[in-house]
Amino acid sequence: MLDTDPKRPLARVIAGLAGLAVFGWGVRGISLQGDLHYRNWFGELIFAPFAILFGLVIVLSALFKPEILGRPGTRPKR
Repeated sequence: MLDTDPKRPLARVIAGLAGLAVFGWGVRGISLQGDLHYRNWFGELIFAPFAILFGLVIVLSALFKPEILGRPGTRPKR
């Protein structure tokens, strides 16, 4: 989650770029390696279609529903 107002344009641009990066890693894993899994920086396997889906969710939420990217609202005590 971002520690800023998610409706600010800069926060939305950064979230969109992060989503494109995750999407790109998933597409690269499938297209270049021809495999459904790829290894991240820590050596763990990542399921490429899940990375593509997660990247698309981030990009679409940055474009259309930025409230998803922010902190959840505080609940009143009573």
